[in-house]
Amino acid sequence: MLNKKLTTKGEIQSWINDQQWYQRIQLSNGLVTPGKIDSAKRLTFLNGVNLSGKSVLDIGCNSGYYCLWAKKQGAARVVGIDTNEHRLEQARSLAEIERLDIEYYAKNFSEIDQLGYFDVIFCFAVLTEIKDIFGALEMLKNVTGQKAYIEMALAKPILYLSRSLHWLKGLIVKGYFNSVLEIRSTKAGWMISPSLKVIKHILGNEFSITYHGKGLRYDMISVERI
Repeated sequence: MLNKKLTTKGEIQSWINDQQWYQRIQLSNGLVTPGKIDSAKRLTFLNGVNLSGKSVLDIGCNSGYYCLWAKKQGAARVVGIDTNEHRLEQARSLAEIERLDIEYYAKNFSEIDQLGYFDVIFCFAVLTEIKDIFGALEMLKNVTGQKAYIEMALAKPILYLSRSLHWLKGLIVKGYFNSVLEIRSTKAGWMISPSLKVIKHILGNEFSITYHGKGLRYDMISVERI
């Protein structure tokens, strides 16, 4: 947490200068964290979203940009999770500076069901790094009360096949024969990118899917409970 003695703008600026940042975050006092990612660019996809009185979960929150934004939009409860403890400490410190009540937890994606049900979920550039994309989408479906904004890599029109029993079961039981799946090589290994059709298969008739175009890093979609 932020040292309580850092109360002046100059002290906070010194603290910011001593940190390494990924997200560029502008604070109410005019100070800006010098991150390499202009997180504000994603806000264009959130135009019109009503967060007043809503519960919001930011999966992979990093230093808390979207949590801070959501709370300032009137969200009743805002929760951010990440696996990077240093980023979470930055997020908690920024929330303290902005005097905002935000919950931050060190959790993996697989633990989101422990946090309960959320009206709105942000999941930006996270699913693309998860090997069990089908299981992750199922889990996301189960905790989304109203709407989830997801930035992820979507498949190109090529069908890849695998000897994996889980894969084959999905093809046979869930009807992926006419869908598109793509395998990508990443630093974390081989990852699957599904098409919108595959995502629709997984989410079922409970959700509608909207494609919004190219996001900050990958494709931006939203899924909304019908």
